[in-house]
Amino acid sequence: MFNHLALTEVSPAMTHENTQADTGSQLVSRVMKLLAVLPAIFLTCLASAAHSDPVDCELNKVALARVVTKDARLNFVAGRSERTPACPSTENACRLKAYLVPGDEVLVDAADGPYVCAVFKSQSGTETRGWLPRAALQIAPAEPAPARQWDGKWERDREAQIVIKSRQDEVGVSGHAMWGSGDRERVRRGAIRLGQLDGKGRPRGQTLAIGYDPDRSGFPPAKDEARDSCAAKLELYGRYLVVEDDGTCGGDGVSFTGIYVRVKVLKPLGKL
Repeated sequence: MFNHLALTEVSPAMTHENTQADTGSQLVSRVMKLLAVLPAIFLTCLASAAHSDPVDCELNKVALARVVTKDARLNFVAGRSERTPACPSTENACRLKAYLVPGDEVLVDAADGPYVCAVFKSQSGTETRGWLPRAALQIAPAEPAPARQWDGKWERDREAQIVIKSRQDEVGVSGHAMWGSGDRERVRRGAIRLGQLDGKGRPRGQTLAIGYDPDRSGFPPAKDEARDSCAAKLELYGRYLVVEDDGTCGGDGVSFTGIYVRVKVLKPLGKL
């Protein structure tokens, strides 16, 4: 990525034809432009590394689980790949540095097998994904989530947050999201993209439908279905709010989809 940008931004000034035509100030200007975008690229690379998914670790049938191991720590385990063909297993080569402690809650894929795909998200927003031994977890049965349990301020990351307020058996949702806040040049130009999610509904079990009628259609709703706003499916699992939108909640790249945790105070959108 860095090499490609260096070529597109700097190399034209290095050709024989451009050496005479470009002034020193033009060269400095091009280098400064390159330096301006490097922090955004660095943040993007860090985010990709932090949220990279182990091989085949996906949450298809989501459930809440609690760590019940007697050990002080429960390490995440790598998935099977060319580099780790014996994983997931108890072999030392499979053990990852990230770990949980008894009582921690995680989202898991409730599939059969000795190991399950699991995701843990800290209150600060750090998301860890990997495999965990099923024997060290207690999978919670699905339980209805009354309206009051949805209340709170929910944050996915620096670019998406949702506020939920209940009144009797109804829940009101107000969310804001953006895309491009990690690109300083885009921010300087005022070219970040915004999105909004607003609506009300009554929870059904652990699910809340916003912007569509679950009695008339599944999710995502049909494109030709008449509606006034974007649609989203929210699911509550203990301390986690799992959101999936239909891709129409804002400009290109803007999305509310992801895993949220409840926070006491919402940070300004777009800030670390």
